[in-house]
Amino acid sequence: MAWSLSLILLEGYNLLLILITVPITRILQEILDLIFGSSRVDCLKRGTHLFCYRALCTKVSILQKISQRLFLRVYRGLEDMSFVERDDVTLYAVEKDKFVFVKTRPGADMYSEEPYPFFRMNQEAATKELLVASHEAVFRYLDSKPRRDGSNIALLYVLGRCGSTLTNQLVQCSGQALTICEPLTINHVCRIINERNETVSKSSSSSEDLKLLRACLLLLAKHPHQRYFIKVQPFGGVECLPHIAHLALPEVTEMFLYRALKPVTTSYLKMGGPYYSRRICSHMIDTMLPKYRRIWNKVQDTDQRKVILFSLLVQMHSFFLEAAERKNIKSYSYESLMADKEGFCRSLLQHIGVGPEHVPRALTALNKDSQANLSCISRTVMKSRKVEISTEVMEWVRKVARDEFGIVLEEPDCLCTNFPNQWNT
Repeated sequence: MAWSLSLILLEGYNLLLILITVPITRILQEILDLIFGSSRVDCLKRGTHLFCYRALCTKVSILQKISQRLFLRVYRGLEDMSFVERDDVTLYAVEKDKFVFVKTRPGADMYSEEPYPFFRMNQEAATKELLVASHEAVFRYLDSKPRRDGSNIALLYVLGRCGSTLTNQLVQCSGQALTICEPLTINHVCRIINERNETVSKSSSSSEDLKLLRACLLLLAKHPHQRYFIKVQPFGGVECLPHIAHLALPEVTEMFLYRALKPVTTSYLKMGGPYYSRRICSHMIDTMLPKYRRIWNKVQDTDQRKVILFSLLVQMHSFFLEAAERKNIKSYSYESLMADKEGFCRSLLQHIGVGPEHVPRALTALNKDSQANLSCISRTVMKSRKVEISTEVMEWVRKVARDEFGIVLEEPDCLCTNFPNQWNT
């Protein structure tokens, strides 16, 4: 209850900040438009930095959209794309008609786990300026460069709450790849693609879908001679990604990390309490592909635990189908990491092209709490919270998994036992 109250107070603070900042920014912008015209791009840097940071960090989606739209009016769209090659410029968002980049303060490292383990949070903490470019300008820029096939990019698909941040840090500690932890730009692209398609598959994806995804991945992994390891944030429509990522970039490396569904669900519920869990559940259902929403309409239940469990099945299913057809992708489980840390790490690094001599250095990531920098979900805090999931709920998800998805879940914690391409089998 205490952590739910703190989230409500935080959102109330963000709402108040938006209500105060938006009108002031709009008035200043109108004045600057009259005085400076199109050169207004440099006029509000200091004032809008606070506006950008506070408004875009809000967890209220409608306010986030409003604040981003208003903030972006400060900046003109750019046609000269050479700015994306700068080390202090990174991709921040993808919209239906534009790409959004952030320019960060000197010395800020977006690929570090400091101050936060997540890429987007580090961007927002260090943002100085937003830059915008149209899809067409980005496509022209990428077409002018030597063709890239994605061979320097590894994608880790995850269930969430399954040791994925720790896995990301294993790669980071190896020193052999830049790690990008949960960039929401991939989720933005997947939602755009899902809105265009009833279902997403190899045959249904258009050239425009693939071009947009390719651009997003290449802008994230912008240096062709640098290895990148990208942990994809779960949900938000990313169930389409395993079907099409290799079509956009044929040599991209892919893998999936999962865990028994009961501890994953328990962890989600502990993370934010009932209030936050309701928002998670609503987001999970709203962003599913239509084919999965139809299954949900058939089996749906108001129990938040069942909503989360069903959404986890959806994340598993798209990879389950793709891995059954392609042997060049691997699956990893949290349970196998706990059982054989060195073997897990050795296989993971080998799969992304890193030699075994880097395993000892990578394993140093196990010596610390992977989310210690996020006090609300640190190891100590999560252990202090208690959540129960009934036997009836677990029986329900095992039946849905078997009947609707062809996935076998083992008692008592619902670990998938027939996942294709497991690293240790």
